[in-house]
Amino acid sequence: MKKTYYVPKNKQNGQIKGNRRIWVVNVKYLTPDEYKELVESIKEHSQSALVKRNLLLVAIALNNGLRASDVVTLRVGDVLNKTSTKIIEQKTGKVKRLYWNNCLKEINDYLATYHYNDENDWLFPGSKDGHFSVHGFYQMIVRIARKTGNEALINKIGTHSFRKTFGHELYKNGTDVEIISQLFNHSSQRVTRHYLGIEQEDLDNVVAGFKFGV
Repeated sequence: MKKTYYVPKNKQNGQIKGNRRIWVVNVKYLTPDEYKELVESIKEHSQSALVKRNLLLVAIALNNGLRASDVVTLRVGDVLNKTSTKIIEQKTGKVKRLYWNNCLKEINDYLATYHYNDENDWLFPGSKDGHFSVHGFYQMIVRIARKTGNEALINKIGTHSFRKTFGHELYKNGTDVEIISQLFNHSSQRVTRHYLGIEQEDLDNVVAGFKFGV
């Protein structure tokens, strides 16, 4: 008998590595209205001292399509008096250029209240000497999302929601998948299509628009 696997909520079958099955989170991107709702919830439900930090975390993640691990490891010098900067991605080890024109307000608002020592300080410090953690980022946005009471938003939220929203918006606005793939430092366009959940969408569009003959 073929072995069956229990699929956790919001997840799909992933690769089997050794004796373990690795679950892959379903593609979940935010609509503009959902993002606005999340931002308003951050303003309303974050601790007053953390509102500007939380807004900047989300703004950087979404507007540059970053993984959470690359957001939390930024330093003050990466954004201070700059319009762009280069980082080395934590996961891939590849160089990525980030642009700050799309979140300058959030950067300036945050730095105006952050009493850092020098440019080498973590942009998002943790409770100890290190930087804010990926898990902490995840817990924060999940808690804030739950405050909205919007089940659709709650069920799709996660640190990758912002990266996927970035890619999906580019795709929806006509950006070629090859360019999105390069921005994401993916190994192939197929990986990007799968990541954004547009494989089936493209297949459906081809078939829906097909008619043989006249």
